Amino acid sequence: MKIMAAGLVAAFLAGPARAADVSADAFDVLGSVMAPHQKEINARQVLEGGKDRAIRYREQIIAGWWEFMQVNSAAAPGEFCAASFLRARRQVESGQQDRVKDGAVVTLFGPGGNYRGALLAFSPLGEDSAAAFPKVPSGQPVRVTLKQGNIKPVTLNAIYLEVKASGLPLLAFAVPSIEALMKGMQDNWSFEVILDGKSIVNVEWHDGLRARNELKKCLDGQPFDTARHWKD
Repeated sequence: MKIMAAGLVAAFLAGPARAADVSADAFDVLGSVMAPHQKEINARQVLEGGKDRAIRYREQIIAGWWEFMQVNSAAAPGEFCAASFLRARRQVESGQQDRVKDGAVVTLFGPGGNYRGALLAFSPLGEDSAAAFPKVPSGQPVRVTLKQGNIKPVTLNAIYLEVKASGLPLLAFAVPSIEALMKGMQDNWSFEVILDGKSIVNVEWHDGLRARNELKKCLDGQPFDTARHWKD
């Protein structure tokens, strides 16, 4: 995983030239996939939904899962491939049903369009998580500290992006290549993003090696797992 960290530092040094080629307008599929989860995870929506359904969603999002997609609806085979891991934490409510908090999504993006590098991006899942994210124009750099597993934290610029169709915010780190990003993947790995001394993302994925295999299939233009893993 040190390769991933080194790649991020290198991308920071060359970041401004790369940022101009990254546009969240190309991520229309990502917005449509994530929008239902933004509704499901909010406490108000959980209370309005059926109890059994709400409990199933709560337990599934606490466990976490991967989604695979081409984030651009017009993408050619092998382009705009992405793997997203979704997860939240349990919030114990005395005398009530447990809820969820601190929802987050970590996404690995492959090359697409004019941008031929890769991105490691983080987005909030739920109203509480979204409130902690920066409020700046899309495309603006944001100075944050990134912690990965047991690697020494690094402070660097992320690119703030907003997916127009859904309003989904992303903090994205430019990485020189998707190969470098994938080579550093481990089966279990944690990330924390800190803004102005406050943790705004804290998420740990599992099944990273399976995710790498599915992402590689997409990048190779081969069939990959496109199933949506939350269903009513």
